Amino acid sequence: MNKSIGFQLIVYSLLLAGLSYLVHHLAPDLAQTTLVTGLVGGALCLVWGVRAAAGSESKALPILTLIPVSFVMLSQTVIVWTGGSEVVTGRRSAAVVLTVLLALSVGMLMRVAYAGLVFAGQPGSAVRGVGAKPGTTGKGAA
Repeated sequence: MNKSIGFQLIVYSLLLAGLSYLVHHLAPDLAQTTLVTGLVGGALCLVWGVRAAAGSESKALPILTLIPVSFVMLSQTVIVWTGGSEVVTGRRSAAVVLTVLLALSVGMLMRVAYAGLVFAGQPGSAVRGVGAKPGTTGKGAA
């Protein structure tokens, strides 16, 4: 990982903690799990972000933190969107914020997982030019 991903992890951790508190504020009956996950996951991501900004190359610990956070945000998003006929004030706005948290969590997980990978080129580019010489038609010389 590099320093820019470390700073992105720091910003993500602050967003995770802040938005999970906002969800808890909007719908306190539904969001206790979201609050705990957001605060604990945010604290851990803050630590991993500071370590990455300081020069640490390890990706295992941030990934092992982001996977459970993403799964909890997915489950909470599904629960809040499909909550049934139960009337809870702030359900719709909490569901929107939870959806944003889910997208941020999955996006950050993918960003950290693919950090530092170098792709050789476009897929299939090596197959396209095999055996063909430029300027030939494929017919035998007369």
